[in-house]
Amino acid sequence: MPHFYYKAITRDGVTDEGEMVEANSAAVIRRLQDGGFIPILTEEIAPGKVKRRGFRLPNLRRKAAQPDIVAFTRSLTSLLGSGTALDRALDIMLEVEAEPATRALIEDVQIAVRGGASLSQAFDDQGRVFSGFYVSMVRAAEASGTLSDGLERMLEYLERSRELREKIVSALIYPIILFVVAGLSVLILLTLVVPQFRPIFEEMGAALPLATRVVLAISDFFASYWWLVPIVIAGVALGIRQVLEDPDKRRRLDAMSLRLPLLGPLISANETARFSRSLGTLLQNGVPVLQGLEIGRNTLTNRALAAAVDDASASLKGGGDLSSIFQEAAVFPGLAVQMIKVGEESGNLDQTMLRVSKIYEGEVSLSIQRLLAMVEPILIISLGIMIAGIIMSILVGVISINELPV
Repeated sequence: MPHFYYKAITRDGVTDEGEMVEANSAAVIRRLQDGGFIPILTEEIAPGKVKRRGFRLPNLRRKAAQPDIVAFTRSLTSLLGSGTALDRALDIMLEVEAEPATRALIEDVQIAVRGGASLSQAFDDQGRVFSGFYVSMVRAAEASGTLSDGLERMLEYLERSRELREKIVSALIYPIILFVVAGLSVLILLTLVVPQFRPIFEEMGAALPLATRVVLAISDFFASYWWLVPIVIAGVALGIRQVLEDPDKRRRLDAMSLRLPLLGPLISANETARFSRSLGTLLQNGVPVLQGLEIGRNTLTNRALAAAVDDASASLKGGGDLSSIFQEAAVFPGLAVQMIKVGEESGNLDQTMLRVSKIYEGEVSLSIQRLLAMVEPILIISLGIMIAGIIMSILVGVISINELPV
């Protein structure tokens, strides 16, 4: 698509200029006007030849978020599935769409398609709005002449992924709230309640019990050095970030996380479900296995599992198979590896990967329930013990004063 140099006046009367990619000059003017600008000049130029660039106009609008992409895919899938032509489907979506970010996305895609680009190329031109996985799915569907079916599989993948993500987030909300409340409760006791008793203890001049002295010392520390707390937190966060940026250390930590009790099986099940559904959906849409492995690998956040997928890709190039490499790596669940082996032998790897994803999506839900069944009581009991310990230490101190001879 051609590049245009534009000059316009903002609502505040400030002159702005920059570069924009559009089908024609009229489209540039329309976008400027939609953004509240008064166009002065539009001129087709070679890419990157703008004399001076102010802020780029496309950045002024909110980019489409994941929920917008799901809604966009759902609408496009429904219209194409009913036999509507692509250009007409985009017209209808523009007529009914009220969200500005999604409308802008539809306009960009429609302009690219009318300019002769394929739908997958139009999606790819949107930058990071559509993932490489999404673009590859659409490109494979276009090549096989099953765009509607490909988008339907993509929609199913997006909705299942969102459903799994929402389950995890919802399950974590209560423990996080409980943890925050526990921390605030202890902090209030140490900084506001405990210091009220110090004048009483100092006035009596008695030797206080060890528990009381420890609590008073902790209270004094928080009162005098509270500013160290955010510094320590920031330092720990920076240290963790530096460790995670080191590929070797990150891989070792990820491998260790898979061996943690309770948490390890949850991480493994979640990653296996995500990878299996990605690869299964890609294969079902006609993407070659090697390309599917490369794209599916990018959906993994655990480096140990991602390394196993890299090894599997290398093995396939040399005439090997997936299951053998996964079995040697011993990072994917045993059942998943055996099912992959059966899928390779039967020639139904795509359907097998989708079945594996369903199994481990259910396993994620069960693992979360088991984890919460243990974490919530532990948090409640720990909170009770901490608060009771602080209160008892103060009471012991008061009792020791009352037992002094008059």
